[in-house]
Amino acid sequence: MAATRTKTKTSTAPHLVEPQLKYVTDATFKDFHLAIARGFQEQPHAEVKELDRRVFDNRRMFGFKVGRRWVSTCGDFARRLTVPGGADVPTAAVTVVTVHPPYRRRGLLTAMMTHQLEQVAKRGEPLAALWASESLIYGRFGYGPATSRAVLTGTNRRLGFLPCVGLAGSVDEVTREDFLAVAPGLHDAMRPDRPGAMVRGENEWEFAVFDLELARRGASEIRYVLHYDEAGDADGFATYRFKEDFQEEPAGEVRIKEVWAEDAAAYAGLWRYLLDLDLARTFRHWNSPVDEPLRHLVTDARAVVTSITDNLYVRVVDVEAALAARKYAAGVDLVIEVDDPILPANTGCYRIVSDGDPEGSTARVTRVTSAPDISMGILELGTVYLGGVPLTDLHRVRRVVEHTPGAVAAASTAFGWHRAPWCPDMF
Repeated sequence: MAATRTKTKTSTAPHLVEPQLKYVTDATFKDFHLAIARGFQEQPHAEVKELDRRVFDNRRMFGFKVGRRWVSTCGDFARRLTVPGGADVPTAAVTVVTVHPPYRRRGLLTAMMTHQLEQVAKRGEPLAALWASESLIYGRFGYGPATSRAVLTGTNRRLGFLPCVGLAGSVDEVTREDFLAVAPGLHDAMRPDRPGAMVRGENEWEFAVFDLELARRGASEIRYVLHYDEAGDADGFATYRFKEDFQEEPAGEVRIKEVWAEDAAAYAGLWRYLLDLDLARTFRHWNSPVDEPLRHLVTDARAVVTSITDNLYVRVVDVEAALAARKYAAGVDLVIEVDDPILPANTGCYRIVSDGDPEGSTARVTRVTSAPDISMGILELGTVYLGGVPLTDLHRVRRVVEHTPGAVAAASTAFGWHRAPWCPDMF
C-alpha cells in the first residue's frame, strides 16, 4: 500500500500569486535594498545600503511585491546628460532593474519599464539612459547603444612617448580632500565638450570616489593625482588603483579609473606619471573613450591593446525636446518620421532645421504632417542621438528607411560630432 504524502505549506507558490506594483517608502527601503542585492547576485553590505539610502529618491524607486516581499526592483536617478553642443539635458538614469527568477516571463519587466518611461515623460525629462548589465534586454524598450567604451591594456615598458610629445608642469599625488577641492571644478569646465558625460553633484562625486574594500577587488585604495601647469595651477586629474604582484620580479598593475585633461601637456603628463609608477609592469583602463589619444602619443601604437564594447544606452522620451536640445555638426533641413510603440505620443514626423553652427542657436524642431525624408524607430533614434553611431550604418542594414535620396547621408553628417560620446559615470 502506497504511503500517503504529507502536504506542508509554508508560503504561496509563485505561480499562484499576483504581484502588485509598489513604490519604496522609508519603512520598506531595507527590504528593497536586499532585493536589489539578491537580483544582482551580490552580498548585501550595510555601508552600501546607507550610501544608497542618502542618494535614492523613493519617488523614483519601485517594483513588484508579493505581500511584504519585493520580487522585482526598478528605479532611476535625476541626472543631466551632456549632448552635442554642450547642453546638459534632464535625464532619468535608470538603475537597479531586477526580477526574481520565479517571477520572470510574467511581464513584470515590461510593466516596470513601461511604467517608468510613462513617469519620465510626465516629469518632462526628454531622455532616459542606462548601463546594461545584460545587453540583449533593453532594445525592446527603445534603449539604443549610443556610446562605446574602449578597454585599454598594455605593458608599461613598451610605451615610450614620441619625441614630439611635449611635457610641461608637474604631476603629484594628493589626498582625497585636496582632490575633491579641485577636481569637480575641472570636471565642470571640461564636461560640456564630451557628449555622454553627466553633470556631477555632491552625490555623484561620492559614487565616483566610492572606495570601500568591496570596491577594490584586491587592489589598493583609490589614489588621486593632479597635473599642475607651469604657473602651478591644477589643469587635469586622474584616479587609479594599484594591484600588487611580485613573483621573481615586480609585476604590479595600474588600474586606471579616470584621466581628464584638455591641455595636451597636462594629458601627456598624467599618462606619463601613470605609466612610470614603480613596481608596475602593466596597466588597464577599463572605461576609456573610443577616441582616447594615448595611442597617438606612444612610439608603438600596437602596444596599447584596445577592445571596444558598449557603454551608455540612450532612450529618447520626448522626441521634439531631445532633438531641439542638441546641436548639429552641419546645416540640415529635413523631416524624420519616428515610431514609438511604448510612448505613442512620440510617433509622428519632425522637421529639424539647423544652420550647423556649433556657436549659433539651437535647432528648430517642429511636429509636421508633411512626408518624411527618413523613417526610423525610437530605438534607432536613441542609438544615433549622441553622434556616436553614424545614421548611415543603420541605413546600411535597413534599420533606417530613406525616402528622399541623399537624406540619410546629410542627416548622418549633421548628427555626428567632433568628439566621440562617452559616459564615465556608472549608476
